[in-house]
Amino acid sequence: MEWGLRDVKFLSPFSFSASRDGKTYTFGVFITDYNRNMDVVLSGNHEDYLIVCIANKQGDNCVLLDGNVCRSPKVVSLKWIGENLKRKFYVKLTSDILHDS
Repeated sequence: MEWGLRDVKFLSPFSFSASRDGKTYTFGVFITDYNRNMDVVLSGNHEDYLIVCIANKQGDNCVLLDGNVCRSPKVVSLKWIGENLKRKFYVKLTSDILHDS
């Protein structure tokens, strides 16, 4: 993968593990929208990292967050996400992977 990860294993539909430099990391994946206040509701995360895909955001719509900053559910601003992200990237989301709304 782009980040140099190897030995990727799916743990559930919304999490996976991967190795880099002999250490295994876990990743949660969360798809959400931002609201009219430009806030995002983050679910609690128990993985090493959380990948947040913001479906209604244009441009770089996915971010990698350190799992320690989002252990419990909370509402955060896009500014907070920008200040706490490790990486950002674009993912094309299609209707077959999004919720039914």
